[in-house]
Amino acid sequence: MSRQDKPGLKGRGQDPDRDIVDFSGVEERRADLRRPTFKSGEVRFDGGAIACVVRNVSESGCLLKVENAGLIPDIVDILIDRDKPAQRAEIVWRSTTLAGAMFIRKPS
Repeated sequence: MSRQDKPGLKGRGQDPDRDIVDFSGVEERRADLRRPTFKSGEVRFDGGAIACVVRNVSESGCLLKVENAGLIPDIVDILIDRDKPAQRAEIVWRSTTLAGAMFIRKPS
């Protein structure tokens, strides 16, 4: 079966394994602008850790690419920079391989 014969791929001309998220029409609710990045990171939680790629980051959160976002609990520690401590975060949305995290700030 050729690529053109597969349902859902006809005429798209895109890699079916590539994450495609259409955010057009979605209201921007973030308080801080996220900066694009491509950093290796780690999502840590009780019972384990999952390697990730941090796709963008801001003062208030980040976008994570992982193998299976369904395995990530709601509250995690995210290590972005090896020379800095991990940041506590809440996973506020997830798809199959992407997860949006909001950093949890400690009261001062």
